[in-house]
Amino acid sequence: MRIAIITGASSGMGKEFCYQLDNMQFDEIWGIALNQEKLITALKDLKTKTRTFAYDLTKKENIESLKNILKEENPNVEWLINCSGFGKFGRHDEIGVEQNVSMIQLNCEALVHLTEIVLPYIQKGGKIVQIASVAGFQPTPYMAVYGASKAFVVSYSRALNYELKDAGISVTCVCPFWTKTNFFNRAETQENKVVTKFIVMYKPEDVVKKAIKDAIKRKEISICGFVARTQTRLVKVFPHKTVMKIWDNQQKFRKRYKNKNYNYEQNIK
Repeated sequence: MRIAIITGASSGMGKEFCYQLDNMQFDEIWGIALNQEKLITALKDLKTKTRTFAYDLTKKENIESLKNILKEENPNVEWLINCSGFGKFGRHDEIGVEQNVSMIQLNCEALVHLTEIVLPYIQKGGKIVQIASVAGFQPTPYMAVYGASKAFVVSYSRALNYELKDAGISVTCVCPFWTKTNFFNRAETQENKVVTKFIVMYKPEDVVKKAIKDAIKRKEISICGFVARTQTRLVKVFPHKTVMKIWDNQQKFRKRYKNKNYNYEQNIK
């Protein structure tokens, strides 16, 4: 049985991957997201047979459940696409330790866990697509943990791609710039707008289309758009201190936070 497994499939780029892979003659597409009802609604127009899993991938019991299903079905996983993840913007004390740790658990730990349990079912020619961010190429104050989690994904994906060359399996790390999805609904609130200047906003369908093309070409990194590619090149040239100052000046963080006291009350309760 030829399948594609896509996490974060109920919205955004995960949903877009499901629809753009719909014509690839899979026997099934397995969609994973938190909410079963949203998953079913999101994928109802797919022509390919779908199987939906309402899993919180930070829970070990859900990983074990999927592991058991894979063992029972023994599918040929031709595409694994890890889109699940979230970000929170703000100063570290605004976000709080619990949400910062949750970001690491979903963006890093769950991604590695899922990749490792699915790998035994990926044969030669199979493709793994990991969603990172251009933020993974630079330190990003006021979204520090999110940026660091994506740096982990970039590094892990590149190294794993190298390790899997002899197996004929490729790993493509997709690094989007600002993309118009529901990501921002969780990253910020109406009361606390942290990022106020967006140089450009890409469409998820364009990012996904480029990602699929790059994965088929077995490219290590996929970056959609001139602005995104330019930024990732420039941050390799300038010192990190300079990059952070440019980011700060662009968004006027220091000016906004200059007289705002730190609040650690939630961390000591």
